[in-house]
Amino acid sequence: MSLWTRIVRLLQGEARSQFDRLDDPAASVDAAYRTQLEIVDEVRGHLVELLTARKRLEMQLTSYERTGAQKDAVEAFRAEIDELRGREDTLAATANELRRRADALRAERDITRARVAAAKAGIAAHGAIAGITAEHAEIRTLLDDARERTLSLQARAAALAELVAMDAAPPKPSITASVDREELPPQSLSS
Repeated sequence: MSLWTRIVRLLQGEARSQFDRLDDPAASVDAAYRTQLEIVDEVRGHLVELLTARKRLEMQLTSYERTGAQKDAVEAFRAEIDELRGREDTLAATANELRRRADALRAERDITRARVAAAKAGIAAHGAIAGITAEHAEIRTLLDDARERTLSLQARAAALAELVAMDAAPPKPSITASVDREELPPQSLSS
């Protein structure tokens, strides 16, 4: 498989994913929630880096204080450590706010999922009801056809019974014209 084919497939998959998100609001909110969590994790990672830098400075400060370094150098370390603590506090507050927003997004995601599930269930229920109504109409049509065929068969049976009754009865004298060949004129005999 060529590199170009792989790139095209990757882009097509991403396009399908974006289209699916448009189709499913729960997926959109879920994507926003995941993005928010990634941001929170990134900020916390930076907070850890900041804390690590401060701890290094504190260790260096302790080392300088043991060696009896100049007072100005020790004060510079203390000022830098205080500044890092201020940044930590700001970044921690930001991380907490981002986490609060992520929690709000999680709640919205769960609510949206519930709403989507309820809407899909409603659609399925209404579809079933519509299908049942259509089935009832079809069943009603089949029953009407069966009734008509039954009435037709009953009428046919009654007609046949009447014919049988007529055949079983003694024959009624039929009116037949008897023609005497003698009375016919001779012309009719030759023709």
